[in-house]
Amino acid sequence: MDWLRHFTVALTMTGVLASPAFAQDRPDLTVAVNNLPGSLESIEEMGNVAVRITYSMFDPLIRRNFLADGSGRASKLEPALAESWKRIDDRTLELKLREGVLFHNGDELTSDDVVFSLNPARGHGYNPLIPASRDLLMSLSHVEPIDKYTVRIVSKEPDILLEQRLAGYAMWIVNAKHYLRVGKDAFARNPVGTGPYKMDEWVDGEYIRLAAHDDYWDGKPTAEEITFTTVPEVSARIAGLVSGEYDIIVNVPPDQVEVLESYNDVKVESIVLDNSHVLVFYTVGPLEDARVRRAMALSIDRALLREALWQDKNYTPNGHQLPSYEMWIEDYPEFEYSPEKARALLEEAGYDGEEIIYKLPLNYYLLSLEAAQAMQQMWAEVGLNVKLEPVENWSQVTDANSLVHVRPWSNTHRLPDPIGSFVPQWGIVGEVQENSQDAARSWDAPARFNELHTVMITSTSMAERKDAYREALDIWMEEAPGTILYNPLETYAMRAGVDWKPYSLYYMDFRPYNLHFAAD
Repeated sequence: MDWLRHFTVALTMTGVLASPAFAQDRPDLTVAVNNLPGSLESIEEMGNVAVRITYSMFDPLIRRNFLADGSGRASKLEPALAESWKRIDDRTLELKLREGVLFHNGDELTSDDVVFSLNPARGHGYNPLIPASRDLLMSLSHVEPIDKYTVRIVSKEPDILLEQRLAGYAMWIVNAKHYLRVGKDAFARNPVGTGPYKMDEWVDGEYIRLAAHDDYWDGKPTAEEITFTTVPEVSARIAGLVSGEYDIIVNVPPDQVEVLESYNDVKVESIVLDNSHVLVFYTVGPLEDARVRRAMALSIDRALLREALWQDKNYTPNGHQLPSYEMWIEDYPEFEYSPEKARALLEEAGYDGEEIIYKLPLNYYLLSLEAAQAMQQMWAEVGLNVKLEPVENWSQVTDANSLVHVRPWSNTHRLPDPIGSFVPQWGIVGEVQENSQDAARSWDAPARFNELHTVMITSTSMAERKDAYREALDIWMEEAPGTILYNPLETYAMRAGVDWKPYSLYYMDFRPYNLHFAAD
């Protein structure tokens, strides 16, 4: 992008490029994003584009301190809406709520709000109002209100990770009275939480603007307003940043980092995410045969993809896991690249060149199209006939009437444990298994696989859980309902006067401790 360098120099010389300093005590912040969510109901949409917004609108009972060691990925737990907690038994956690915490509408947080937020009827019962997060909430049995500021949360089975669960996705507390008064759909457009920012204005397809919640319990917000404006094209986001139109931009490709770092008034923050870019192989058509699915995985040169697309600044985990897991299996084999084995499997399976449709949404996963184009060539080299079909939105990918054999996905490790990603996304109630849009072509996991996932969920023995995890990974690799490509490098660029740190999840945390501005 040589044009970008010339464009930026010209702006600087003419004085158009914005100063990195912020004259206001509390300036407005504009964040250019690749896409906007369709809902801000905290358990309805938890994808990449939603949680970057909702994370500053809601609070959990217990908070994960990502900055405890300065890395942006630490797992230290600390009080949030609950000022303290204690174990009653291996299924029960008692939490003392902070007194005087106010929701965006001025209501005080009480145990009733916690009971409602974690109610089975809302998110994890037999037929919940919002089933999207059932896999993350289903371990909960019920919540007992002891008094106005005390609750007991009870799990169905012994749960050694209950505290970590409460600090993760789907555990944010909503205002019960407002929710019941306006209903789910209205709440999704104008949610009421306890976070540092509240809804101000939402223009579909253009922007979502949040305003400061000045009664925030953890300090006065440092920005007056935060506007998330949708700018699908990377080049437009970069141009808007260097011209001063935007203060932060997301999804910067690695090959643009050096260009942006060459300017004194722009800075870059990068982190490899606790999120894996994966491919889903639907078990239909030519991919009904596991040997063809394994051949597709074996044909992918992941090292070349990382070097060509990510400048080798990211990594591919060995198996569906993270090095930060307590249950990390260090000696688990890496994903293998072997065109020879792939060709042999295709011959054994009798694959005769049937067309395989790879359908993917544009402007969602960074470098997803470029990766697909590279893999198409890799697959062709072993005899796989893969056709790429880029589409505008996810509904065109997941429509049950749409012909598709392969699609991209990302698996966020929402907890530092297999139950934060592998179990909910591929196990008994995982998205690939029970998503109604994908039901006709989902993976019918073996009974043993689901038994092992139950062990990981319910056992209190780390050794037993780790043995079950290894065996489940073996089954997943053999059955190949999908495969991992790599964990992406997420890069943000911002004006030099913005002091903000990214996390290893897609959260954008704009709480007072993580957002400051340089003064004139």
